[in-house]
Amino acid sequence: MASLFEDRAEAKKRLREKVQSLRGKLGRDSIAKSDEEIQLRLLQLPYFLTAESIFTYVSMEREPCTKEIIDTAFAMGKKVYVPRCLPGKEKIMEAVEIFSWDDLQPGTLGILEPRKEIEGAKVQVFSLMIIPCVSADRRGGRLGHGAGYYDRFLEKNAGSKLCLCYASLLSEKIPMEKQDIFMDYVLTEEELIPCRRKS
Repeated sequence: MASLFEDRAEAKKRLREKVQSLRGKLGRDSIAKSDEEIQLRLLQLPYFLTAESIFTYVSMEREPCTKEIIDTAFAMGKKVYVPRCLPGKEKIMEAVEIFSWDDLQPGTLGILEPRKEIEGAKVQVFSLMIIPCVSADRRGGRLGHGAGYYDRFLEKNAGSKLCLCYASLLSEKIPMEKQDIFMDYVLTEEELIPCRRKS
């Protein structure tokens, strides 16, 4: 059994390298167009429109942009939570409620995170959780950057999990390990994919 998970870990590493290479070749105009379409599709979803609380990542370069999503959530009076990585070898992440972009500053790996003086939220249920990925598949399998922050976080916090992924970076099948969390939906610039299969 150990060798099976080792094989899956190695397969994930190879797939991650392949997809990151593909992502690096995406043109800026293509990314901007895809970002606009993904955000437009998400902002029209009932899951977003009716959500009272939203947990979302703050996008970095070459991953689906969340700026318009966060701005719209602020404007609609929704509770907005974003991740903050905690120091330590455990690689733990917490959700922090923010009220404007002024609440953010460069944090781990240069990613915008809530300011240190803002207290983190306790474990809770969110109406909607918007999750990043390197790649995803139609089952809801998700390939992250490999640190495990999101899987640990999703084990302890609940909500509808929607993963944003460029259509060109979808994979046929993500090799999932025991600790990996499946998504409920995957959203690309082309479609919303309900993820029903969990194996």
